[in-house]
Parts: sequence; C-alpha cells; structure tokens
Amino acid sequence: MTDAVSSTDEDRALKERHRAMWALGDYPALATNVVSSLGPALVAACDIGQGDRVLDVAAGSGNAAIPAARAGADVVASDLTPELLDAGRESAERDGLALSWAAGRCRGSSVQRQRV
Repeated sequence: MTDAVSSTDEDRALKERHRAMWALGDYPALATNVVSSLGPALVAACDIGQGDRVLDVAAGSGNAAIPAARAGADVVASDLTPELLDAGRESAERDGLALSWAAGRCRGSSVQRQRV
C-alpha cells in the first residue's frame, strides 16, 4: 500500500471515529447549556449580517450557524455528524430560519459535502 492510500484510509478512519464520538452523547444539550452565548458573540464580532455568506465548518447543532442565519446571512452548516445537523435543522425550523445543512468534511479550499 502506498503512503497516499494509507494516509487516505487513516484519514477516513479518524473522521469516522470523530463522527461516532460526537454522536455518543447529547451534544445539543451541552451546547445549549455551556456555549450558547458563543455563537451570537461570534456573529456580532464578525459583523455578520444581511447578504453575507457563511460556511460554518464543524457546525455541530448550529451554535454559530443559526445566529448567523438569524442575522440575515446565507448559511451552510457542515459537520461530520449528521445527528448534530438534524438537531440544528430542527432548531432552525422552529425559529423559522432557512439554512443549508451538509454532512461531510471540508478540506483545503474545497468543500466536499452531501446535503442532508
């Protein structure tokens, strides 16, 4: 096996372990109880507003993506863990917000994703 193939296989295995780890617990509840103020603070600090385009990598359940959409941005939230994106999508829909949710990975300047 070449180094490139081995590296790709190792990368896939690591990403799968991370995805499984984040799906184990109730991350959305943790995010709500522990870091809920960080998303709105980040959106304000970056002066995100109407018409801005936001790619939230490792979005989880939308801690930053949802506040960015609430501010009027066009948002794509991407994460390795579809279960977290499902929780974020449900929360955004309850608030009447439209975001794109993409399960997958981001590498370099290209985004490899699958809409969920």
